[in-house]
Amino acid sequence: MCGILGILTKHSLPMSGRDLQGAVHALRHRGPDDEGYLLFDAQGSRVRAFAGPDTMRGVDLPPVAGADPSLYSCAFGHRRLSIIDLSAAGHQPMASADGRCWVTYNGEIYNYLELRRELEARGATFRTASDTEVLLEAYRHWVTGMLTRLTGMFAFAILDLETRRVLLARDQFGIKPLYLSRRPEGLAFASEIKALLRLPGVGRRGNAERAYQYLRYGERDAAPPTLFQDVERLPAAHFLQVDLDTLRTEGPTRYWAIDLEQRSDATFTEAAAEVRRLFDASVRLHLRSDVPVGSCLSGGLDSTAIVLEASRALAGQAPMHTFSFIADDPRIAEERYVDLVGGTVVHKVRPRAADIAADIDQLIDAQELPFESLSIYAQFRVFRLASEAGIKVMLDGQGSDEIFGGYYTLLGARISGLLAGLHLATARRVLASAPANARAYRARMLATAAGRLLPASIQGAVARSFGEPEFPDWLAAGWFRERRVQPRLRDHGRGRDALRQELKLCVEHLTLPALLRYEDGNSMHFSIESRVPFCTPDLAQFALSLPPHYLVADDGDTKSVFRAAVADLVPEAILRREKVGFAVPERAWLRGLREWVEGAPYAALPFLEPDAVRREITAALAFDGRWPPHVWRLVNMAFWSRAFAVEWG
Repeated sequence: MCGILGILTKHSLPMSGRDLQGAVHALRHRGPDDEGYLLFDAQGSRVRAFAGPDTMRGVDLPPVAGADPSLYSCAFGHRRLSIIDLSAAGHQPMASADGRCWVTYNGEIYNYLELRRELEARGATFRTASDTEVLLEAYRHWVTGMLTRLTGMFAFAILDLETRRVLLARDQFGIKPLYLSRRPEGLAFASEIKALLRLPGVGRRGNAERAYQYLRYGERDAAPPTLFQDVERLPAAHFLQVDLDTLRTEGPTRYWAIDLEQRSDATFTEAAAEVRRLFDASVRLHLRSDVPVGSCLSGGLDSTAIVLEASRALAGQAPMHTFSFIADDPRIAEERYVDLVGGTVVHKVRPRAADIAADIDQLIDAQELPFESLSIYAQFRVFRLASEAGIKVMLDGQGSDEIFGGYYTLLGARISGLLAGLHLATARRVLASAPANARAYRARMLATAAGRLLPASIQGAVARSFGEPEFPDWLAAGWFRERRVQPRLRDHGRGRDALRQELKLCVEHLTLPALLRYEDGNSMHFSIESRVPFCTPDLAQFALSLPPHYLVADDGDTKSVFRAAVADLVPEAILRREKVGFAVPERAWLRGLREWVEGAPYAALPFLEPDAVRREITAALAFDGRWPPHVWRLVNMAFWSRAFAVEWG
């Protein structure tokens, strides 16, 4: 696991070697174990590796601070977190044996041993025990065709001196980030926005459309634009190729997607058995590491299943360390469920409101972009706890809800599919069987289910009639209209197959991309590699090939097939408990920070109506009931804009 940065231009590098080193230093937390550089020119006549202050012993290279930028037009920079092959042989940027290709790579290829054996059978030889060298050889044999063979998480750049191209690629789910900045003189890329902001020509101007979408509806779109006008993201499951002669880009090109045309004819029992086989295999693959592996443990179904299966796989070795957030509020506290999971070394953290005030600057810096709720702070503290215990690799359960149908909001999609197929009695049954902690939202479920049946052209008008204005009074509508921001409702699953369509949208846009971004930011801030065993192509494709009632059952049971798959593994009390999500006492925390919340720099943001914002916040803190999610978004936007000196012209 690492941090990568690259600059591709046709002329001399726009910064000195020392300044390049400073930009890469912004990624040090992603890779404190090693540091490396590759400088080359667009003509390919000069290619040379360099070292930095943290380059590990055994790597004999000249210092990049002394490099002459006039001799080179392009650069790769690398920070390494050593997980597999901890020796200096794993140093990056790494060259292929014949010197044709160089790679700077962030991630892990879990099936690297199987790929290595396949490549050796094709005549490849290896000098290291690293997955990085396997990635290089896979490229030499299959070029972009290798991408669908990789099981893992990755974002990388490969320089091919023969084809005179640079290949940028990102894993199937977008577990690892890759940000881009396109400029007239070329292209820059990095694992984090902070590093790009240190490069000449990358500005801090805010993106008005993304600001509107975040404030009004939350983070629900993994499209390339970010809240920084000069920074975009390479989408998950895409690659981009750069021609070094012209610096023209080809792509992004999608290389993988869940195929909803694939449909399994397995019985429910057969499907549960196959889910279990795929799940067990994925967990065991995700345990490959040359350092100890720990796990997040929330007390919910997904993390419990991962911990117990991993413990089985590690039987006879030292017990796994688990790390849990414990809320003070007994309505959402999950400590009793955490305590049901035996055989591990348990670590717990209990943050208070005052801790948030002390840590908020670090959290905003770690996340780089605004986030949805203070549950991200609870996760931040879990990874800090793991770091303090000396753990470098963690497992977590992100992705299960998206592929198996775990969110209660998906009941609306399930009901919509039933209504479209005129299965009215079953639709009534699903609605009536909603879990106790979701029954207060039955009317909303039914409304959203019916709304999916309406033509897209009138959905906005209907939403407005139900009290969902495009511009609430706390938004300065005129500011957005001047910038031609077009409000739009999010996409939904539709028709008889609404549930599976909605799940695919969740994987690609609605929920999973944001959750993976939060996970990466929090874990890498503490130099921890976080692995998500549910996010593998085989498991996701099989889950979404199943009939809707295998996922959300006719009795309203969410993740039905996964519960059946792990019924012999997970304690009954956890297996059958109602979902609470990764809940935190957000209202209580913010009540304890009232002065801090009310004093946020709202007036500095031209798209907010400060008086209306404060009324919203005061009302939300004063009353109980459903917490309005936009309140934290307002607070976060104000502090984020100040922390990153965002320009809102």
